[in-house]
Amino acid sequence: MQTEGERLRYYIESKEVNLRQFCIENDILYTSLHPILTNSRSLGMNILKKIMQVYPNLNINWVLTGVGDIEIEQDQNNILRDPNSVYQNSDPGYEAFLKYFDKEATTDKIVAIIEKKLEDKKKK
Repeated sequence: MQTEGERLRYYIESKEVNLRQFCIENDILYTSLHPILTNSRSLGMNILKKIMQVYPNLNINWVLTGVGDIEIEQDQNNILRDPNSVYQNSDPGYEAFLKYFDKEATTDKIVAIIEKKLEDKKKK
């Protein structure tokens, strides 16, 4: 199996679900799924997210790359869904956010906005 579509088709067949039923379960239009399964279109994040909701043990890494097992264990699944476990409690976006708010100029602006809102509220 060389492509995402081939691997996804294999997974669907391994679950002994027909395509119509799979589409209904995952709230996916057949016209959206068929081009993926025939390798006319790549698998998008929206469809992948929908499939993950119904089949949480599906190994997304396997679907996308062909590496690993077709399904993952429940405890591995929780690790993959928790960004803190991936970043070891250090989300780069969160870290950047905190650095931004550490700047005195930023906090001064926020305080000024809050004070203005409070003054406007008192005037009403």
